[in-house]
Amino acid sequence: MRPAPYTFEEPTNLTQAFANLKDGMPIAGGQNLMPALRMRQIDTPCLVSLEKIDAFSNDILVTVDAIQIGALTTIGELLNCAVIEKEVPWLHTAASKLGDTQVKNLATVVGNVCWSDPRANMSIALLASRAEIKVVNEKRLERSVPIRDFFTGFQENCLNDELVGSILIPRNSGDAGVYDEFSRQPNDLALVNVCVVSNQEGVAAAIGGTCATPIVVTLEYTDNVRNNDSILNRIISLLENYADQFTTDQFGSSGYKLELARVLLKRALAIVGEQL
Repeated sequence: MRPAPYTFEEPTNLTQAFANLKDGMPIAGGQNLMPALRMRQIDTPCLVSLEKIDAFSNDILVTVDAIQIGALTTIGELLNCAVIEKEVPWLHTAASKLGDTQVKNLATVVGNVCWSDPRANMSIALLASRAEIKVVNEKRLERSVPIRDFFTGFQENCLNDELVGSILIPRNSGDAGVYDEFSRQPNDLALVNVCVVSNQEGVAAAIGGTCATPIVVTLEYTDNVRNNDSILNRIISLLENYADQFTTDQFGSSGYKLELARVLLKRALAIVGEQL
């Protein structure tokens, strides 16, 4: 199928961008958006490119406390960042499994998150990393949204006439993490994916593909929760609290997805336990 007719705008600043967006949709890499337009799953009279906006960049900036990923940073650029590979290897792994080379060179990290698919690789890895989303409105007012509060439904998020300017990942030298997924073939969208990030204080586990939004559960370590078996049991118990929200679709039943999540979490936690 072909998409319905639309115009294409290339604003150079936020004022122009938000004026165009009153009747349009933003596009950066467009790796999710364009197929949806071609299939007429969504419709818009105007696409608004973010590539020339002076407030946005593809830089990955490293400060003492955080790593900042720009709005236009592609998956390929993330993979080529030595700091990401060294300090956030689970995010690097998640990026490496996202599409073929062409997709990696066009798709943006922010776009993958904003599309708000519950199985999006970047979303799952960033949820476990306790990332912050920096958003801006047409008055150039900025606010910070914890990524755990960003997703509101299937392909829905909390943006309200706003654009994402960057994503911040806290730098914690003691963190260890693993991203894992189950998919039908290499570089395909995962059926279920997980990311586990742990430090000396506790563990965060993000799970995608089971519900309309990604799930993240956190567990603080205590004297009674230290070994892998007890951690796994507690994480699975927290996950099962969402059982009534699990979805059944063409990819599998809710019970099948829960079992996949259990297997992936057990495998990830075993690896993380060896890294600490």
